[in-house]
Amino acid sequence: VGVALALLVCAWVAARWLRAREEEEAARARQQHLASLGEMSAVLAHELRNPLTALKGHAQLLAESLAGDPRAQRKAERVVKEALRIEELSRGLLEFVRTGALDRRPCDPAALLRAAADEVGAERIVIDVGDAPARWSLDVGRLQQVLVNLLHNALQASPAGAEVEAGARVVGGALVFRVRDRGPGVAPEHAARIFEPFFTTRARGTGLGLAVARRIVGQHGGTIGVAQAEGGGACFTVTLPGEG
Repeated sequence: VGVALALLVCAWVAARWLRAREEEEAARARQQHLASLGEMSAVLAHELRNPLTALKGHAQLLAESLAGDPRAQRKAERVVKEALRIEELSRGLLEFVRTGALDRRPCDPAALLRAAADEVGAERIVIDVGDAPARWSLDVGRLQQVLVNLLHNALQASPAGAEVEAGARVVGGALVFRVRDRGPGVAPEHAARIFEPFFTTRARGTGLGLAVARRIVGQHGGTIGVAQAEGGGACFTVTLPGEG
């Protein structure tokens, strides 16, 4: 019996070790993949910028010159629209590979959340900052970009006229931003991949917004996650530790 128990313990320890090693190797492979993807994205975005600017400019001039021919003008405007979409993708690629030290400064998290809400349409956003700290060390520009993305996504996911909830508070010594929408929520099979670059469930999405958000939050030493909200919808949570 003693030998059998010892063998069982050894097998359990070996299984735990193998599982940990597999997870470590998978994480390392993922980091290498993201690094290669980042390098490729940066080159692609830079190469696209100049010809895309020329394409968009000439298409806009062409659309203006075709004011007397509505059918031809619509075609030219479609070129402009698609050029703008590619421009947005190029901008997203550059944001995804953006590096550099954070410009962390003491700021008012409540004011930061309100500024992000004003940028996307505050009339549909219910803000709760009653328990928000007066000051927190953050890179204001980058964190506002994260909040704008989350609020914009929440408004798009929610039915017309439905309110979106957003808040900021301190939980366990960390600053927590929460954005809850009134949409269908995030399917379980998508929750694990929603923050991966180029993954999107939208027909015309770039799949970079949440990937950029996770990168920025990670640079702050924090985490971002999503869960089904009680009563329906998705709830995104950004948790940021103090600068220490």
